[in-house]
Amino acid sequence: MQFEKLTSSNKISSEIVSLIKTKLLNGTLKIGDKLPTESEMVEQLGVSRTPVREAIKILESIGVIHIKRGEGMFITNNPSHFSLNPLIFSLIMHSNNTQKLIEFRQHFEILMINIIRTKCSEKNLKKIEEIYLSQIERLKPELSPEELADIDLEFHYAVLEATENAFVIEIGKTIYELYRPKMIASKQSSSIERTLNTHKHYLDLLYQKDGAVSEEQINAMILNNQVWLEEE
Repeated sequence: MQFEKLTSSNKISSEIVSLIKTKLLNGTLKIGDKLPTESEMVEQLGVSRTPVREAIKILESIGVIHIKRGEGMFITNNPSHFSLNPLIFSLIMHSNNTQKLIEFRQHFEILMINIIRTKCSEKNLKKIEEIYLSQIERLKPELSPEELADIDLEFHYAVLEATENAFVIEIGKTIYELYRPKMIASKQSSSIERTLNTHKHYLDLLYQKDGAVSEEQINAMILNNQVWLEEE
């Protein structure tokens, strides 16, 4: 495992912790992987030994890494020891099953649609619609995959907030954090039209106050996401 040099002005130890988390999410680091030694991390990251030691202590204390005497540092394979966010770490362990992730995400979003239909104010619906309309202007072919994914996710975070349910919001954030690397990997300029069409369909469902989302609609949404990821 090779780390790139850090350039952020934020607290360096926090940036190292964030870097490890990002590499877990995008699959660069996997459960059981061995990390560079402390000295190697200092050289690779271009930082002093103190923040590296601080980051290692944090990662060890929250259970992300475990240290084997005489062998080195490893990404833990026991999610029950991960105290910062056990849900996301457990999901990382299963994130190679894209089909199940898509299926779970879509059923979760159906839950959100039903919550919003029953309790969402017109004001919150307008916020979602405004973001969709802004995406029509802002999603441009020259943008990077990261920029396309982040603009896409603005719509879904607005839907999350519209539920006004802390449980839904926190679980939803976890799902999208896990899903983002897959979105980045599949985002191309050719996917813009599909993204906008999907969001327009989503918005139409939110405005339909009567009738539950049908099984046919759920399956269509799952298939749409699956085909999109596989095609790109």
